[in-house]
Amino acid sequence: MRIKRDERMSVEEHLEEAKKLYRQAVEEFEIAKEKKDSAYLSDVCAKGWLSALEATYALFIKMGVREEELPKADRGRRYMVRRYASRELRLYYFSLRDNLHIEGYYNRSLDFDEVKMQLEDLKYYIEKIEEEIKRAE
Repeated sequence: MRIKRDERMSVEEHLEEAKKLYRQAVEEFEIAKEKKDSAYLSDVCAKGWLSALEATYALFIKMGVREEELPKADRGRRYMVRRYASRELRLYYFSLRDNLHIEGYYNRSLDFDEVKMQLEDLKYYIEKIEEEIKRAE
């Protein structure tokens, strides 16, 4: 979901987008596995990483960051993750970044079993962010 500069997404909308992207990544993973298509697997990793970003944005907004202040670059996201996320979430964020985004998407070096494990970690990451958001209410 692309938003215009003058539109704002709520915490709930970012979480819903994260879950939607996660579901799409899982569905596409099954297709890639069935076809034994490693190029398609790279797209699965990209979609998974976008899901992680949307969940992370939900956390940032819940912690008081305004939509227009959400970082667009990796450096800004790393800073905010270190600032706003719990230790456990930080570890998962950086693992997902390194594995899904860099190794899976850019380097195309993950195999099907590794991507499946990363998708499982992504699901856990989203669930943990939901828990942190609920605790912050």
